[in-house]
Amino acid sequence: MSEDTTKGQVDSAKKPDGKTSAAKVKQKPRKPKPMPDVARMYIEHQTRDQTPMVFVTRDGELRATVVQGGMYEHVLNVDGEPTTVKKVTLEYHYKQIDADTVAEKVAHDPSVDTENVRVGRRLSDKDLWVSRKQYIPVRFTMRVAAQFTGLIEWFTPYAIKLNIGLRGEDGTASVILHRHAIVRLELLAEPKEEQPSDQKSQKG
Repeated sequence: MSEDTTKGQVDSAKKPDGKTSAAKVKQKPRKPKPMPDVARMYIEHQTRDQTPMVFVTRDGELRATVVQGGMYEHVLNVDGEPTTVKKVTLEYHYKQIDADTVAEKVAHDPSVDTENVRVGRRLSDKDLWVSRKQYIPVRFTMRVAAQFTGLIEWFTPYAIKLNIGLRGEDGTASVILHRHAIVRLELLAEPKEEQPSDQKSQKG
């Protein structure tokens, strides 16, 4: 009768401490995903409240309220007239209540060739995700050479809300940056290396 080798196979698979070894499974890194379409919800909120806004294009500023937001264009009320503005022409926008803080915080990068830069840089969702999660300050440079430094509150495939500082004593000032208009992203601190999930569980 042939010898049963099952016990030997099990024994040989055991570690020196007597525990059965498990096959090492290489964990796939979690793929960062943009947040839900909070940019759409944001603009809907400003439309509903008729919040006075400032929309900045390559040609200048539009002080307006939003009549209707859209995927590719917004209808704005500019000086009482409905005005359609294509989103591809927008650089950034913010609430008029934040205008003083924006004027104080915005910087200018003279190295940007504003005449020839038409399309912004493709940004890494991972960089955005890590900087938001770890509260890493970031600096964005726009096609019009404007620079903003702050902390990311949220981002979508098309827009980023950046908190840039205090608004007096009653809130946080922010700007909505259009990703197609960003030419440079800088993380102003080194990201912390995240521990594997199994190491985190062992600490508990």
